[in-house]
Amino acid sequence: MPGPTAILVVIGNEVLSAKVQDENGPWAARRLHELGVRLDAILTLPDRVDEVVEAVDRARRRASWVFTSGGVGPTHDDVTVPAVARALGRRLVRSGALVESLRAMHRRHHGGAEPPEATLRMADVPEGTRLLGDPSFPTIAVENVVMLPGVPQFFRWQFDRIAPLLAAAPFHLACVFLALGEEEIAPALARVADAHPAVEIGSYPRFDDADHRVKVTIEAKDGTRVDAALAALLAALPAGAVVRTEPG
Repeated sequence: MPGPTAILVVIGNEVLSAKVQDENGPWAARRLHELGVRLDAILTLPDRVDEVVEAVDRARRRASWVFTSGGVGPTHDDVTVPAVARALGRRLVRSGALVESLRAMHRRHHGGAEPPEATLRMADVPEGTRLLGDPSFPTIAVENVVMLPGVPQFFRWQFDRIAPLLAAAPFHLACVFLALGEEEIAPALARVADAHPAVEIGSYPRFDDADHRVKVTIEAKDGTRVDAALAALLAALPAGAVVRTEPG
C-alpha cells in the first residue's frame, strides 16, 4: 500500500512497569490513519540510551516518519534527545529559539522568574533540529524524527500543530458484515486476497450478541481497487452470508 509510513517509539520505564498506561500509541494510530499515514509499528522501550539509539536508527531507515513519545524533560531519566542525537550522528547544541520559548513559558507559570539550568537543558537538541508548529510551544524535529512529550495532552497538542505537514492521500475503506463464521469464509477471503494484493483485507470475528459474526474490512489508497476487491468478495460469498456493507 503506497504512501507515507510512520513508526512510534514510546519511551519510559513507567509504561513498561504499568505505572502509567500509554495513551499516545492508540491516539497516534487513529490520528495518523486519518492523515493518510500508515503506522507500521509501535515500540515501547525503557529509559536506556543504547536501546533508544538502536530503535531510532532502525526506525528512521524503515519509515517516512519516526515519532518518539516521552523522555524530553529535564530529569535524569529523560534520555530521548541525546539518544536521537547519537542515532543520527549529530552533536547536541543549545537552540537559542528554544531557550526563549522555555524562558517565556517558565516566566508565565512562575511569576516572571528566570528558569533554572535544568529547564534550559531542554533546549539542548541535535544539531540541525527544526522547531515546528506553535512557536510558543514548538515541536522539535531532526531529519525524519519528531520528538514529542509523553504527557498525552502535550503530545496531542504538538502533534496536531504539525499535522498539516504529514497529511497524505486518504485511505479508502469498505466494510462487510457477515452472518457466517471465519472458518466458513476463509477460503473465499484467501482467494480474493490473492487476486487483489494491492488492498489490505482484514477479518474480525465477534463473540457477542451483535447482528453479525464477522466484520471484513477492505482498504487501500486507491478507491477503485477497494471497489474491485469488494465486488469480488461479494461474488465469492454464499447466498445469505452478507448482513450489510458499509463504507469506512
